[in-house]
Amino acid sequence: MKKIALVFLVICFALLGRAQEQDLYWAGLLLEEVNKLRQEQQLSEFRLDELLSAAAFDQAEYCSELGRLVHTQDNSKKENVAQRVLYYEGLHGTVEENLSQVSFGAKEALEPNGVRVEIDTDQKLVKAIVAAWLEDEKSSKLNVLDPNFNTLGVSVIISNEVDYLFCMVFGNEPYEPLGTEKLSLKNYGIEPFDEQKCRDFNEKFPSIPELFSDVLKVGDGQVSFQYHSLPFIKQLVSDASDGIAIDWVDQRQYKCGEGIQNFPGTVAKGYLQRPFKKSYLLAQNLADSIGELNVKLGAVPSFYQKELTEPNLIIVKDGVHCATVPFNQIESKNTAQIPLEFAVAGESKEHEFRWNDSIEIVIPLFNGGADSLQKAKETLNGLNFKIATSATVVQVSPTKSKNSEQYQVEQGGKIHIAWDSVQSFIKNTYYQLEMQGLNEEEKIEFLKEAQKEDDKLNSFLEGLNQIRYTVSGKATIQLSKDTQKQLELYRFFLDNNQTNPALFVQSKLLNKVRSGELDASQLPQADPAQKENTLAIINNQIVLESIMGAAQYGGNPIYLALFELYLINQKEPEVAFNYHIAKLDYWAEHPSETKGMEEWMSGFKKIPSERIASEKYARAMLNYNLLAVNYFYDLGNFDKRKKSFTELMKWQQKAQLTNAERLNLAKTLCFQDQFSYAIELLQTAVKQEDVEKELLFYFLQIAQYDQDQVGEKAYLAALTKAQNLYPTHFCSLFSTQLMGMQSLDNSAIRQLHCKYCN
Repeated sequence: MKKIALVFLVICFALLGRAQEQDLYWAGLLLEEVNKLRQEQQLSEFRLDELLSAAAFDQAEYCSELGRLVHTQDNSKKENVAQRVLYYEGLHGTVEENLSQVSFGAKEALEPNGVRVEIDTDQKLVKAIVAAWLEDEKSSKLNVLDPNFNTLGVSVIISNEVDYLFCMVFGNEPYEPLGTEKLSLKNYGIEPFDEQKCRDFNEKFPSIPELFSDVLKVGDGQVSFQYHSLPFIKQLVSDASDGIAIDWVDQRQYKCGEGIQNFPGTVAKGYLQRPFKKSYLLAQNLADSIGELNVKLGAVPSFYQKELTEPNLIIVKDGVHCATVPFNQIESKNTAQIPLEFAVAGESKEHEFRWNDSIEIVIPLFNGGADSLQKAKETLNGLNFKIATSATVVQVSPTKSKNSEQYQVEQGGKIHIAWDSVQSFIKNTYYQLEMQGLNEEEKIEFLKEAQKEDDKLNSFLEGLNQIRYTVSGKATIQLSKDTQKQLELYRFFLDNNQTNPALFVQSKLLNKVRSGELDASQLPQADPAQKENTLAIINNQIVLESIMGAAQYGGNPIYLALFELYLINQKEPEVAFNYHIAKLDYWAEHPSETKGMEEWMSGFKKIPSERIASEKYARAMLNYNLLAVNYFYDLGNFDKRKKSFTELMKWQQKAQLTNAERLNLAKTLCFQDQFSYAIELLQTAVKQEDVEKELLFYFLQIAQYDQDQVGEKAYLAALTKAQNLYPTHFCSLFSTQLMGMQSLDNSAIRQLHCKYCN
């Protein structure tokens, strides 16, 4: 009996040895043919792998016994190629399988879609197999030319010395444990991703990879899970079977010149630490009292090195791996506004102003009245003011009426004794009673005596002595570049109540203040008491104070000062606009007092937008929606919040944002869990020939989470641009502070990394 068993074993080993020799022979022929193709595509050559060959032999034998080619087995432990490789303890992260059956004497093509010839040599047989694979564009060809595969297992089953069944198993570099920790080949029972079981999770938490990118904290040899919102965590791990695990991935798995050494399967890429379920996370929370999560998850693995090792978070729902959160740090900001500018009345890009109006120039009669009148006429002449009509009226106080003819001779024009003004002044006063029944001469004498004792009356009577020079016509005001001449012109229009031309000149002077060419104190101020007449000018004065950094105007906060003007005339466009954006500023600084946003929008829509610079109008709308997303979130009105994001993206296109503003807005969108909008916001800037490093690197960091939105080609182009523009900083992209290592699974990205960072 023992002799029979011994003979049987000898025969088995002999057959096995012969089968191995046979496989090696055909593997050599097949490798030569396939590697020739790989060389043409500038891909690394395949090398034989014993464990993959064992899995290949297993399936080839199964197909031979079954009598047809299949990629599955009835044995649950060997159901697919990945399970078969793992069954033979092969730790290849990704595997695929090709099958083919060819017979000697059959007619087959020796190249894809080529002429069919008789298979009468071993070389032709191998060429026919490879040609058939290359015709299969969807799977077999992709396996042969996959840049991520660099190991190969081959097995051949020969029947009747005629029929040849080939099985080829492709794999990446097998995972090699870096430390002393024991590996769980079954991932602690965590099942691979299941679309059906993870559907609700993905719908509720679509941005978990971005939100949780830096929740794992490593320090003093320990790793902990920290997050600022415990209620959110409770929503995330809602069932007892939910939990988390850590996948420790190391840069040594991505050695350049070798294949990627990922752990097999879809659950982990590196060393998978024992998972922690909901009960542990909540029971061991050190920050429960403040509504946060801070729980220790144990010691770091023995191979951990800060610069090389990344703890990636795995989210488990209902025992299924639903998401992996690559470890990196995405900076976000809760910015409530972008820079806003007040509207300046009279602001124009033009350097000339067309004026078609009448003007009454009022000049004191005494103390150089004639010279002042002449100077006013010269000013009008300098403006090329074409006079259509003109009139000069010399108005005198009754107390000066005896010399009125002399004034008329000196100044020209008509004489007007201002009795009507006197009557208005003394009405319902003591003087009215005293002057009743007096004739004109007696009234004059009474007033002369009374004004000696009454300063107010004296000031009034003296102020009546004026020259009123009235002209009508038209002019085209062309501003001189000389600042002093602009100031003189502004004073002239301001003193003579010519609001529109005064605003035109004032707006240009405000620009000089902004640029530092003019000191703010040199700009003449309108009398605040005349708000009805000089509303727009005072608006500009408040804007000037704001430009200079003042928090108040006339003793009131800027916001209240503008509100006061707004109450006087809500239809003045610039005043209404400035009141509304001042309110936005106030809300941004005092978020707890934000209320009545619908009323704000109702009032803002009444402002004629054509009177406001389009960029300023767009920025106001953008800021409103930045505040609205938080406002409606607090109210629980998520439909309006969603609409606010849509509006925000619409108005940012018109707001002429600088790249720095665009980046800050993108970080705010990321804070608001709107990563797709943040990517969209930065895409245009990234396409520019020159793009700032921080913006480009931030785009690359967030865009890797949504390559469907960006496109692999566009992402690689942006990555290449980063290397060209910032070669000394390029490799830092692949650090844990920025992108981490997860993108190196892409062969094109890895090739770029290895070329410049190895």
